[in-house]
Amino acid sequence: MSTDACRSDRAVSTVVDVSLCLLCITASIGIIAVFLAEDVDRHDPQIADETAQTIATSTTTVEYSIQSVERHDDTGVFDGAEYEADRYERARHGPLAQLLAAAAIANLHLDGEPLSHAGGEFREAVDANVGSELIGANDDVHVLATWEPYEDASTRGETVAGDRPPGDADVSIATFTVASDLPPVREDELEGTYDAENRSFDETAEPIADAIVSGLFPNESTTIALQGNDLDRDLALYEYHRAGDALDVEYDPENGNLSRTDVNVSAANERLAENLTETIANDLEQTYGDEIDGIEAELDATYPEDEEAVTGEVDDLVAPSVATDEVTITVRVWDE
Repeated sequence: MSTDACRSDRAVSTVVDVSLCLLCITASIGIIAVFLAEDVDRHDPQIADETAQTIATSTTTVEYSIQSVERHDDTGVFDGAEYEADRYERARHGPLAQLLAAAAIANLHLDGEPLSHAGGEFREAVDANVGSELIGANDDVHVLATWEPYEDASTRGETVAGDRPPGDADVSIATFTVASDLPPVREDELEGTYDAENRSFDETAEPIADAIVSGLFPNESTTIALQGNDLDRDLALYEYHRAGDALDVEYDPENGNLSRTDVNVSAANERLAENLTETIANDLEQTYGDEIDGIEAELDATYPEDEEAVTGEVDDLVAPSVATDEVTITVRVWDE
């Protein structure tokens, strides 16, 4: 082969090598560009944690009216009431998270029916204030505050702030709990309460019902309200009648436990708690029935008729889900 031929081959080879190199560099730049573009669009999950921190620590004052209780009254308590509009005006100050928790409790439902209409404007005001406080931090935020005293409870409350995220949004979530201002149910109050022989949750439900009712109608403040002769008394009567209607309890405000001269809040609460106990017991049976079947089948294979063992297993199943004293705050953040 001639020298010129060799040089020609090397020249062609060099051109091919350079072309391949340029192609590889170009492809690499394209891959890097795609990666960088994807990285820019990717939602930062830490934003949800930062937003949750803001909600937990930022404070605000919420101004609202409870006059809707008069407009929606179906108990007869406010028939003929002539209170001035400013008598219904209220203000509440605190962390956003605590206000959300209070709004969730103000929105209690039993089997889907509201226990009161007094909290409607309060919830709207909390929603608006949360949105105002978060402007500039992230506009795409949805906050859900949920009070559920036990798993799948018929009695529950919730409120929201912001719009729900689109179905195709890249969403980050942060969850934390705050106090509900209702009494807790201690684990020792639930220990050994499940009746394995009769398959009954009645004793388990009692302390839960007591905590809920006493939290909604605290003895001292409710007694003072019922002994009055103005809006506070009417509001207390309204709340009792609404709860009584939901739980099939009738009250006579003139001669019974709610009468002004013979107030007995403990007795009035006991009647509500007794009927709520039945509701809670039914809830627990429906929620845990299948798992109890499994527990009984497993234990019967090794410990026939060992009811104490079944009770212990069921206690361990139910107790962790009971949280009358907590409201769960769920924060969802996304990018459009």
